[in-house]
Amino acid sequence: MMNYIKSELYRIVHSKGIYLFTGICTALLLAMNITLSCFRGVEHFAYATTEFVFSMMWSALNVVFFLTLCMAGIVFAEEYKNKTIANSIAFGYSRITLYFGKILTGLIVSVAALAVVLAVFIGSAYLLLENSGIAALMTLLRGVGASLPILIAGETAALTLLFVIESSAGASWSWVGIMMGIPIASELLGMKFDFFKKLTGWLAYEVLQNGQQLIMIEEETEAGMSVEPQVVLSWMTQEGLTRMLLVGLIGTAVFLIWGIVGMRRKEI
Repeated sequence: MMNYIKSELYRIVHSKGIYLFTGICTALLLAMNITLSCFRGVEHFAYATTEFVFSMMWSALNVVFFLTLCMAGIVFAEEYKNKTIANSIAFGYSRITLYFGKILTGLIVSVAALAVVLAVFIGSAYLLLENSGIAALMTLLRGVGASLPILIAGETAALTLLFVIESSAGASWSWVGIMMGIPIASELLGMKFDFFKKLTGWLAYEVLQNGQQLIMIEEETEAGMSVEPQVVLSWMTQEGLTRMLLVGLIGTAVFLIWGIVGMRRKEI
């Protein structure tokens, strides 16, 4: 398997897709920081701060989840269309080796790309914007770390569907249907049935999308006790963090089992 992973990494490193994808993501975030920096110092403009851009990032983790589908497409590289998967099997690799090798390769490349994007984003934010302190950065890093299991589940699901379905378009639409269509349907049904209301809270996309909740906090003031609204992030609570980890682990396990069974039965 190590030889296959090395060959896949070599192929990806020498292809344009990964650089284009990473470059676009980095450029968009960098452009946001540059745009906000142009308004730095403007009176009553409170958005040219690291706290604001970091909050924009962790509140958009559901968008990063969607990007796992794009990354899976880059890693899979039309294996069936180019008939490279058949060549790999003829070379002596087993189907399971190809499956797990591709998933591990995807995770390695994804972590590297995410590290590059975050490094440029965070570095440019501190260079161009007003420093809001370390707390905002730690919140972002904790959010990304807590979301990693769900992001891994998303990419595992995408690669599994690409292996099982063969058609890139079919696999992509299936991923969208499973990861986004089912949560939407479950949320609608949850208005009527309590089971679906509870189920929605355990679906990957909904967990990331609802990463923050508004709670009421009692604070003592000179006039007495007052109730103030406060936003609490899911990964800042033990229950929320546990749920995110479990959703990611369970989702990854489900799609790995599906992939193993599907690859063993599939005719190539």
